[in-house]
Amino acid sequence: MKETFINIVLKNFFKIAFSFILLSLTFYIMMPFMISIVLGGILAMALSPFVDFLMRKGLSRSLSLVFFSLILGLVGFVPVVAFFIRGSRIISDLLHNANLSEISLRFTTSMHKFIDNMCAIYGIDKTLVDNRISSLVSYGGTVLSRTFSDFVTELPVIFMLGFITILSVYFFLKESDKIRQLFDRYFFFSKENSDRFILMLKVCCREVFFSNIITGVLQASIVSVGALIFDVGDFFLVFFITYIFSFIPIIGAAPLAALLGAICFIEGRVGAGIGMMVVAVVSGISDNIIRPFLGSLGEVEVHPFIGLLAVIGGVIMFGLPGLFIGPLVASLIFGALPIIVNEYFPPIE
Repeated sequence: MKETFINIVLKNFFKIAFSFILLSLTFYIMMPFMISIVLGGILAMALSPFVDFLMRKGLSRSLSLVFFSLILGLVGFVPVVAFFIRGSRIISDLLHNANLSEISLRFTTSMHKFIDNMCAIYGIDKTLVDNRISSLVSYGGTVLSRTFSDFVTELPVIFMLGFITILSVYFFLKESDKIRQLFDRYFFFSKENSDRFILMLKVCCREVFFSNIITGVLQASIVSVGALIFDVGDFFLVFFITYIFSFIPIIGAAPLAALLGAICFIEGRVGAGIGMMVVAVVSGISDNIIRPFLGSLGEVEVHPFIGLLAVIGGVIMFGLPGLFIGPLVASLIFGALPIIVNEYFPPIE
């Protein structure tokens, strides 16, 4: 009896140990791509109706998936490539039409003139302000240069992770039936609750994805239209940069609008500067109110305060992908968790 028990323990021990080691190694190898895979899963569930739409139009599932993946890749990569082409062209034209030192001198002269006017109006020590401004400009230039350098260095990694995200979307959609079979096999839901749970996952992913996209487009439109009205900056570049900045919670796109307003003040265009500052305030409000508000309008009711904390906490823990992961977790708490509770504690009729 003792030998039989030992044999049973040894057999199970080595199976469990081997499985644990294998799963740990797999997870360790996949760790650099885990965020991309998670985002791919979110996008796959959020955008699955588009694949169904293509199939209803007569395309096969395989062709629909390939076509949809190509469109998704173009939507993601084309604006980035266009941004760098457009930005490099503007910078080249700027450097070609005027000497860089002349541009720097003109900007410095305008800034000192603006400082002189402000110091004269409010009775501030000009030397002190000049020293503080010089230190601030030097520090800002160093940070900006380091950030841009790091961004350029990381571009190959960014494109690779983006490509992996699109591949994840493709394979999640392609293997959706097998994933559903695994889900039914290991989660042991009733048929009704299983269907409700899957539907809730798709609804939560769709709401989180589109709330971020809509907020970003709205902020980018506000700032870029303001820049167009007050004739400061290039419309396309301002829209693209603002859209990227809009994914930063709390801060959002307001700093870019404020920077454009400061440039207007330095150039002596007080009206345009005030206008862009108003635009900065409006874009900041839209980020901190509209994003949580949109998240609370869907089929899953998440309190705006909880939605705001989920966005901030997600970014703190996961970086920019946390903009999707944080609100998704909050939505699942209010949407999917009750289904699990209902599975084990059904209401008494």
